[in-house]
Amino acid sequence: MLETRVREVVGSVFGVAPDELPERLDPDTVPGWTSLRQIQLMMALESAFGIEIDPNLLPALASGPAIVQYLEETLAVPDGTAR
Repeated sequence: MLETRVREVVGSVFGVAPDELPERLDPDTVPGWTSLRQIQLMMALESAFGIEIDPNLLPALASGPAIVQYLEETLAVPDGTAR
């Protein structure tokens, strides 16, 4: 499931086991979620899902649900690249 994979990536970036992450993933609930970590998270997501994320979208991708929605839409694109 996509949400599980996203939690695994978030956990790896923040050094936390996925099952120890809070239910809601965002800068207010995940300790250490800074702008630098946001960039590291986007790079890790690019690697994990084989996509390229437009840097202009970084502010919009600052929560678990936003990331999952973006990935659902992006991975549905035939060439696998971000819009």
